[in-house]
Amino acid sequence: MEESLRITITNREARNRIDLAMMEFAPSKTSRTVIQNLIRSGKIKVNSKIVKPSYKLKVGDVIEATFPPPEIPQINPEEIPLKIIYEDDSIIVVNKQSGLVTHPTLKKTTGTLVNALLWYSKGSFFPYIVHRLDKDTTGVIVVAKNPDVQRILSAQFKARQTSKMYLAIVNGTPNQKEGEILAPIARNPQVRTRMDVLNWGRPSHTIYKVVKKFGIASLIAVKIMTGRTHQIRVHMSYLGNPVLGDKIYGKKNNDFDCQRQMLHAAVLEINHPISGERMRFVAPLPEDFKQMIVKLSGGKHAK
Repeated sequence: MEESLRITITNREARNRIDLAMMEFAPSKTSRTVIQNLIRSGKIKVNSKIVKPSYKLKVGDVIEATFPPPEIPQINPEEIPLKIIYEDDSIIVVNKQSGLVTHPTLKKTTGTLVNALLWYSKGSFFPYIVHRLDKDTTGVIVVAKNPDVQRILSAQFKARQTSKMYLAIVNGTPNQKEGEILAPIARNPQVRTRMDVLNWGRPSHTIYKVVKKFGIASLIAVKIMTGRTHQIRVHMSYLGNPVLGDKIYGKKNNDFDCQRQMLHAAVLEINHPISGERMRFVAPLPEDFKQMIVKLSGGKHAK
């Protein structure tokens, strides 16, 4: 199914080239070349007119865009161990392990949470993804068992009726024990796999609190008030305290021998899609996260 968008340009997007600006609004994985071709072919218009990819946007311009439907890869069940936190007829909640991509893509159709859930379900349900965690981020993720539940939960996330709390180990210690980061995030025009704080980005809001200081690193609790791609990783790097082991946004020299970024989705609260009951799910820390705390604490036990 084609995806259509109608966008009225504000001061935030004005003065940017349309091909660069549309990279933020386009569906995930849409390349700049594809966007430029859509502009040239009239699939992306400004004020009902065909423009060049270099067109500089003005306040009040109205963009109408139609994106072709994504190709759907063949998804096969795979026997991948899962830690189930909760399950009923509508949802399944998983404590996702590191190294597990949430959803298949055209380039990666195996080794994902969807493949694992298809095996687990034995055909009793199809897993409908509601939100995502990065491949090497561990923790709570809720998956819908039918498209109606997916729509209900997606609406909750969009309306910010859910609550997500992460734990992260970061380099150094933030200057303030508690604080918030308000910095717009957009996809990097040159490196499509990277997100950055850019003035034309979407408003992004992160709240953090230092839980424990280790001198060279800190354990922090983080709540995200918006759900941008790589938001915590981008914002903590922007603050000057990147997540330990982050190969994209962290320090080049990994002095802590981290095999992945030390980021864990610890708590998720949602309203049950059928009963409306407020539900709280907690994912215990994975072993590598606990061992890093032990290491930074000088051998003390980590709970």
